[in-house]
Amino acid sequence: MSWWSFERRWLAVIWQTLLPSGTPGGLALGARDVPLDRFLDELIAFAPRRVTLGARLCVWLLTFCPLFVIGRFALLSALDDDERLAVLQKLAASDVYLVRELPTLFKMLGALGFAGLPAVQAEVGIAVRDEAPPDWVGAEKP
Repeated sequence: MSWWSFERRWLAVIWQTLLPSGTPGGLALGARDVPLDRFLDELIAFAPRRVTLGARLCVWLLTFCPLFVIGRFALLSALDDDERLAVLQKLAASDVYLVRELPTLFKMLGALGFAGLPAVQAEVGIAVRDEAPPDWVGAEKP
């Protein structure tokens, strides 16, 4: 089951917020700099259907949550970087377990693809055993 292009854009914004590039004291590379859209294709192709359906549902929940979290009728993707981060931090501080874990779920999911890239591993200081990127990266290398 493929995702609609707008859902992919929403997920890209979530990942870019959780895995930013060029932050002070952080990594130069971020979600914006690597082909996580291809990682999503691989995930959709090989993960159990309930995993991809759950991720899709959570993308929708995060996208429409600003109305309930900050009282603003706007999609998460329409907010600026600081506002998106503030929304995700408020969710992470929630007393409700499921709500609190939504940002963590997407950070974990994005990190599965992100940290599998040799360029990211080298930047983090992990000894890279295989210089070849994962198959899902394709011909274009980050």
